[in-house]
Parts: sequence; C-alpha cells; structure tokens
Amino acid sequence: MKKKLFTIPILVLLVLCVAGCDHSQKQRLEARLQTMAETAEIGTVEYTVKKIVKSSDQQWYTVGNRKILFQTTAYLKAGIRLQDFSADKVHVDEQNNVTVILPHAQLLSFNMPAEEITTVFEDISFFRSRFSADEQNYILQLGEADIRADVPNLGILEDAEKNAKEVFTAMLQQLNYNNINIKFE
Repeated sequence: MKKKLFTIPILVLLVLCVAGCDHSQKQRLEARLQTMAETAEIGTVEYTVKKIVKSSDQQWYTVGNRKILFQTTAYLKAGIRLQDFSADKVHVDEQNNVTVILPHAQLLSFNMPAEEITTVFEDISFFRSRFSADEQNYILQLGEADIRADVPNLGILEDAEKNAKEVFTAMLQQLNYNNINIKFE
C-alpha cells in the first residue's frame, strides 16, 4: 500500500483566519468559515489496495462448474470533511495555547478503474456458459463492497487523522502557539 500526503490551500486559510482574529472579527469570521467549510475537505492519505476477487458457480442442478478470478486495484483517499468545522471548534486561551476540534476522518473517494481489472483465471466446464458481462460486473461489485467493508481494518482512517493532526500542528507552530492540542469528535 502506498501513502501520500495531500493538503488543500483552503485549510491553510481557515487556520490562519481563526488564529489571527480578535473578538470583534470573530462573528464575521464564523460566517465566512461556515461558507468555506461547506465545500471543503482535506485528503490526508491515499492507499492503493490490490485485491483478488473470485467466484465459483456450481449448482446442484447443473453439470460442471464455472470459476473466475480477477485481480483489481482500488485507490482509496481518506481525510477530514470540513463541512462541520467552524470557528467555535478552535479555542485559544490567554497563554496562547490552542485546541482544535476536527471531525473524524472519513473515506473521501474510492476508485477502482476498469483498466486495472484483469481476468487472471477462468475455468468453464464444457456444459456451462461463460460468465456474462452482468455477472462479471456483479462479482466485481461484491469485491468493491468487500474492500469498503474492510476500510476500518486497513488503518487508513487512523493514518488520515494522524496526518491531519500533523498538518494542523505544523501550521499552528508556525503561528507561534505554545501548546497545540488537536482532537477529533
């Protein structure tokens, strides 16, 4: 699995605006943050998952069996959706300590390109027909559902939160905050 770190410029703008504002600007900032956050997300990790998808079709009422084996590649991107993020999720005290509360990481995109799906093995008995295109698509949909169901076990969400925490911490350190606490809710 490969991991890549992505940042979005809007995130930098959000943190800089929150960190640099005083109480009189806070109300205007909250409205602006709400508008910006409705469309923003930060993808902090991307995984490449290779999967073997197999199917065996042997029924009691048929003569012979059918087997097929596919190799697929899926690209998963996880990160933080900033739609629920607002200025009230950032707290700065008198000692210049800051706490930022971010939403938990989510799967942001899933791509299993058709050009990266290959049939590795197919065994069809003489009395049976080949797998139709619809049957092959259904088998691949089951493979996709299996990958999606396994997302919590892959560690991608934990890595996305860890990377988001590092991004926010680095930006806030550049703004000279003393104690930085990033939380997820």
